Amino acid sequence: MAKLILTHDGVNLRDYSLDKDRVTLGRKPENEIQLDDAAVSSKHVAFDRVESSYLEDHFDYYIEDLKSTNGTTVNAIGVDRQLLKHGDVIQVGKHKFIFDSGTGELAETAIYLPDND
Repeated sequence: MAKLILTHDGVNLRDYSLDKDRVTLGRKPENEIQLDDAAVSSKHVAFDRVESSYLEDHFDYYIEDLKSTNGTTVNAIGVDRQLLKHGDVIQVGKHKFIFDSGTGELAETAIYLPDND
């Protein structure tokens, strides 16, 4: 199962499971992940789980900034919506998370689909 790992100075502090189709993160208690940080908007970012169009029984995970005041970065680049990859570093306010896809690192594979001529 995919999860976010909250880190600080290389130490893993806490894991958050991405076990729903949408998990929100923000300052308010109605978020599944609540952060007490003035730099985090009340509803800052969402993580969406979508069935993979290529692999059965697998999911893709997207991060979406919910028009937060201070923005969201993935690997130090500001994002609005982006597909997450295993090991991506997400920053929200002063909090850093590592995305763990739950499948470990997979080697890239090319898939050849022959023409149906």
